[in-house]
Amino acid sequence: MLDFVRKHSRSWGVKVLLWLVIIVFVGWGGYLYQTRHEYDIARVGDHFISTSEYTMAYNNMVEGVRKQFGGALPDELMRSLNIKEKALQTLIQHYLIVRGAKDLGLMATNDEIRRKILEIPAFQTEGKFDAKRYEGILRQMRMTPDIFEQQMSEDITTLKVEAFIKGRAVVSEDEILTDHHLNHDQLKVAYVVFDPVSLEDNVTVAEPALQSFYQSNQDRYMEPERREIAYVLLNREDLEKEIHPTEDEINRYYEANAARFKREKQVRAQHILFRVKPDAPQAEVDKIRAQAQKILDEAKKGKDFGELAKKHSQDEATAKKGGELGFFSSEQMDTGFSATAFAMQPGEISELVRTPYGFHIIKLEEVTEARTAPIDEARGEIEKDIRSEGAQDIAFKQARNLRDLANARKDIGKAALEMKMTVSDPVWIAMPEDKSPFPEPVKAKLFELGQGDVSDMLELPKGFAVAQVKSIKRPQPIPFENLKDKVARDFRADQARGLAQKRASEILAQAKEKGSLAEAAKARNVNLRQSEFFSRQEPDKDLKLLRGASLNSIFSLEDSRPFPEGPLELGNRFIVFQFQGKKPAGDPSQEEKAEISSRIVRQKETAIWKAWLTEMGRTTKVERLKEV
Repeated sequence: MLDFVRKHSRSWGVKVLLWLVIIVFVGWGGYLYQTRHEYDIARVGDHFISTSEYTMAYNNMVEGVRKQFGGALPDELMRSLNIKEKALQTLIQHYLIVRGAKDLGLMATNDEIRRKILEIPAFQTEGKFDAKRYEGILRQMRMTPDIFEQQMSEDITTLKVEAFIKGRAVVSEDEILTDHHLNHDQLKVAYVVFDPVSLEDNVTVAEPALQSFYQSNQDRYMEPERREIAYVLLNREDLEKEIHPTEDEINRYYEANAARFKREKQVRAQHILFRVKPDAPQAEVDKIRAQAQKILDEAKKGKDFGELAKKHSQDEATAKKGGELGFFSSEQMDTGFSATAFAMQPGEISELVRTPYGFHIIKLEEVTEARTAPIDEARGEIEKDIRSEGAQDIAFKQARNLRDLANARKDIGKAALEMKMTVSDPVWIAMPEDKSPFPEPVKAKLFELGQGDVSDMLELPKGFAVAQVKSIKRPQPIPFENLKDKVARDFRADQARGLAQKRASEILAQAKEKGSLAEAAKARNVNLRQSEFFSRQEPDKDLKLLRGASLNSIFSLEDSRPFPEGPLELGNRFIVFQFQGKKPAGDPSQEEKAEISSRIVRQKETAIWKAWLTEMGRTTKVERLKEV
């Protein structure tokens, strides 16, 4: 065969044959590629995020949120929290970090993983690592050593990358002193206030002026675009009533979803946290370890653990609840924390446990062993799922058929009549706010359609719908006569604001000319106010609403420049200031320096870390293969 190909390699027939072979192989390769990744959600570089991996991350996130909210989560809250998207973004970020670690040469080494595991107290007997205890605890956690060590590798890798990137955040002595003086230097000012509300009675309202104001500001007096929508709702609850699961269906569902009815081993615990950074200097680590050990000794002597947690724990979310963490599975906590907690007995208090967050003292309260719920216990849940899934499928298929027929008939009413469905009374909707039956995202889709267009299937809280835009009312000016009183109020407020700004500018000009705001205020019979010394950290009680550029403008005043460039706005008021004096703050103490340095470092670390992740996302191919 090869001799034949060589001999006739220049003939068109062989060339065509070779191209056909290539096409088949390329097509087959593409088919294999598509098939291999059919169940993947996204791709980050060369890593594919599988549906099962995403589902596990999503379920863990949902479970964590449920605990925060004390159990049940309404569907509306679930949608508003957008947990599906957050779970995917968390996984994408995780693999961006892993990819970055490879580029930086910061992947966890086998020695680092081994040392970390050897240090976990839960795996030790009389202070030494015990291989049998290690394997036994992992069996209780329903994990293999390979999976546990992979998680440990990823934890260590993430910490190494984060420490390396954030380690570039440094704070100079000048930055500390600048921050200290910025927040603690004190200022004293004299000032006058012009409130437009007090000047509204001075505004003359005449019909021609109102008409002109109305015409000039017509965008403020427009009715929004409105659309008349006819729709058919395929109500999931109505369809569920028609679905009656058989015993065979229940049994098949139970067998097909056996993993869903496995109840993982969970423990309930309290903890006390003493925060320390993974890359903290050894002296700081030793100091915090000593503090934690002191509290641990008190706990082991019988002091109330909850009260110790309230007083000493630096986990703000749990401290006020006595350190209560609730029930959790092994995957929901740091691997070292979980390993220790799952090796304890109820009532037992751990030794100090080091995690990326710091040192923990753990008290185990309760254990629920892993088990599989029997079918009788799961029956209600299974029946509900079968009815819900069946109704969802029926609603989707009916909506799809209705959409196709409505497009063919050019009328949703005719299509609904043929399919023996009920069309709702037409409703008028507007963006962004009205009391329509459609959520904002669905309304946005309806506002993309033209008059007479039929929508795609629309997912609503109650099921699926298909809608048609029957008519469109474009934005229209509201007649002047219908809102004359409102226009008059707006005109009066607008003119009074301009008057207040004008008077403030005039008195500022006069004060600059005289070199005294007090004299200018007296000449115009305006009340002069006097502040006490105040700082950014401790603002004046009457000027505490000053923010941003206005506050910077005030604190830039000095003897050589006692007045700002122009009046400043505070809320709806205009204020004119004159510098009266400044008290520089003294040098910060060592404790204050440490606090300032720590705060600035945290700010820089956050900014650097976000910038690095953004750059990784920009330079790494991130592809979403399915919607979540």
